[in-house]
Amino acid sequence: MLIGSPGSGKTMMARRIPTILPKLSFEEALEVTKIHSVAGNISENSPLIINRPFRFPHHTISKTSLVGGGAIPKPGEISLAHYGVLFLDEFPEFSRTALEVLRQPLEDGYVTISRVQASLTFPANFIMCTAQNPCPCGYLGDKKRECSCKQFEIGRYHRKL
Repeated sequence: MLIGSPGSGKTMMARRIPTILPKLSFEEALEVTKIHSVAGNISENSPLIINRPFRFPHHTISKTSLVGGGAIPKPGEISLAHYGVLFLDEFPEFSRTALEVLRQPLEDGYVTISRVQASLTFPANFIMCTAQNPCPCGYLGDKKRECSCKQFEIGRYHRKL
């Protein structure tokens, strides 16, 4: 969890995480490529994904988009982040239901999507990184700008976690 004022470099640091992890092995690259292929995310120019994924869904994402699903089940953001990083910026703004569906995949390393026709299991072994401001205005404890939040607003913001 990265906490800091706006512009302090939280997103920049999160984006560097995949670059300091070991390179994907050939087997891992094939597995990541298969997942992205099922999702329809493979480019004709680079048919094999060789870099660790970095996924950064917006905080308004639905739980279905996060874990996968749909009438014809497709992998969600957690599977697209397999062997890479899932970055949740503005973490307190994510819905409680979206965050609740992350619990089991984080523990198990996979997600199972069940439909009437079939049950599909997608891998979801990822590093979750989150970022947030220290308060609603973002400047609590900042040396250059003063926080404009009221104490109860800060308390409510922290209780979301």
